[in-house]
Amino acid sequence: MSEKQERVHCIPTNTEPRLDARRASIALKPQPHTMETPTTGDDRLSELPDCVLTHNVLSRLTSLQAARTSVLSRRWRHLWRAVPCVDIDQREFRASEAIASGNDEKPRLSAEESEAFEDLCEKLLPLLDATPPPLDTLRLHVSCRDFRSIGRRLARRGLARRPVEFHLRCDCDNFDVPYDGFVDWYPSFPGLTLPRHLGAFACRLRTMRLSGLGLADDFADCLAKDFPVLEDLQLEGCKYEFRRLASRSLRKLFIDDSCFRGYIDNDVLAIAAPRIASLRIDARPPPVTVVGEMPDLVAAASLTTPSGGELSLLRSLRHARTLGLSKLSTTALLGGVDFPVFGNLRTLLLYRCDVGLGCQALRRFLRSAPCLEALTLRYCSCSGGSSRSRKRKARSGEKASDHNYWCIRTACECMSLKSIEH
Repeated sequence: MSEKQERVHCIPTNTEPRLDARRASIALKPQPHTMETPTTGDDRLSELPDCVLTHNVLSRLTSLQAARTSVLSRRWRHLWRAVPCVDIDQREFRASEAIASGNDEKPRLSAEESEAFEDLCEKLLPLLDATPPPLDTLRLHVSCRDFRSIGRRLARRGLARRPVEFHLRCDCDNFDVPYDGFVDWYPSFPGLTLPRHLGAFACRLRTMRLSGLGLADDFADCLAKDFPVLEDLQLEGCKYEFRRLASRSLRKLFIDDSCFRGYIDNDVLAIAAPRIASLRIDARPPPVTVVGEMPDLVAAASLTTPSGGELSLLRSLRHARTLGLSKLSTTALLGGVDFPVFGNLRTLLLYRCDVGLGCQALRRFLRSAPCLEALTLRYCSCSGGSSRSRKRKARSGEKASDHNYWCIRTACECMSLKSIEH
């Protein structure tokens, strides 16, 4: 048989009983006139290679959704086990009635739901003696109570597979605990969560996002020692105790809705990350100070400056293209002689800053930013930095309209400005 005849012989025909049975129920109903479509009835999706199905299809689903594809056919029966992305969300195991009603008063799972949750976790992250294949992404979303029983074990087994991205979120399910007690209720990280030889597991880790955790001093030690290639760190809703973060590889740092445990006056959060390009700290005290310069910095936002260290922080941020600062004082902008020049600055946001009487402090900032294009002032004041300035303002009877007038007049002196918002 020639090669051409062999290829023709391999083409499936419409005489196969399996295909006729599949279309039997459809043939009984009148079908609208449509464009010509293939009539072979083949499962084109299942014909794709395993690597395409696992990396490009199943990786876009959560682990529970991927496991449910095993009932489609024999072709899909074991594919979900080879997905390089493990995404375990405990909320998916709640009863459909509770999810539809949006009832979050009792987020704990029933005994049957907890058994199904643990069964899937054991199948996805089993305890193996041999070295398991590496993961691209590991996502865990559990309650604080269940994190202590099974979440910690899942985190250890998942990190043993050397993921590139690690997402861990814990929801506090004890609403009877007062706000001050949340600090002790939050699971500690790394603490007992991670093994001592973490460096071998974190050799590929580039992105880490943590939410709802208590971060002790040893977290900062692990960040500097055990995460050699970490580039993206995001902390959301965490309670932390460290006063310094240092990393030679970090490129993006985001701290949101987090607070410092045991904060006292004069405490600061020192950041030593010379390669950082994006910095955003939108959290409660302490204020932020930067160790050394950040020549690669592109954007910095929501930074609360420490009293007496404002100029030092501004000098470290002078390479930024986008800058957002809060609670800057007039003394910081007018007191120093060597005020930094922001040659790359294009966008500036000042939040609750004192721009000085007649916007003198703002004028100095604008003169040091020759390429500034967008300026936003939110809840800023023109009270001035000294008691004499405030008394002079009170005698002059300056009003909010005068404040807006001085801000607009001062901003118009910057020839490169294209937009002003206040």
